[in-house]
Amino acid sequence: MKGGKVHQTCACHSRSSVLNSLVITNDSVSNSLSVKGCFELQERCLQNPLENLELTCGYLLEEDVTCLSQYPSLGYLKHLNLSYVPLFRVSLERLGALLEKVAATLETLILEGCQIHYSQLSAILPGLSCCSQLTTFYFGRNFMSVDALKDLLRHTSGLSKLSLETYPAPDESLNSLVRVDWEIFTLLRAELMRTLREVRQPRRIFIGPTPCPSCGSSPSEELELHLCC
Repeated sequence: MKGGKVHQTCACHSRSSVLNSLVITNDSVSNSLSVKGCFELQERCLQNPLENLELTCGYLLEEDVTCLSQYPSLGYLKHLNLSYVPLFRVSLERLGALLEKVAATLETLILEGCQIHYSQLSAILPGLSCCSQLTTFYFGRNFMSVDALKDLLRHTSGLSKLSLETYPAPDESLNSLVRVDWEIFTLLRAELMRTLREVRQPRRIFIGPTPCPSCGSSPSEELELHLCC
């Protein structure tokens, strides 16, 4: 995992002497942090399965993504946070394999701001569609076409426990300055909501740029089914 100067952290958090969280952060721009090394350290020290894994503020290498699906302690994750870790240059098949591995336990999946391109999406859809315990899914600030978003929404048909979900504005609604054309966006958002309601009824959903440039609102537990336009 590549990232910043010398501020690198690999932290294991325990409760009642049972490991439940591993946080790996790196907040600058040039050095590297071994995700694999952190996992190996955790494997040697504690044999309890992880419930929470956060990899944030850095760059994952191909070998980092590969090792995500290989460690036994990652087989029971409840919360996976990869927010703002750019994934556009990484093959996501291994991430898809990890989602399949933790499908019976995963409750929170945060892929916000990962710069995932719609051409990569198919690699994670089979795994995502199996995550029957998922309650929270953040997928905003990625690069998605309207067709890719429709495909993604259809693959959430079996995720009946989803109570909060976020998605980016489709590429077709962005102008040459990469800003939302609200007239186009309103039509496409309605189209996406029709697609979603054909397979399930959403609870709290946020489609569009975050924060909303109209009212400044961002996704939260109190968010109702709306977005200003």
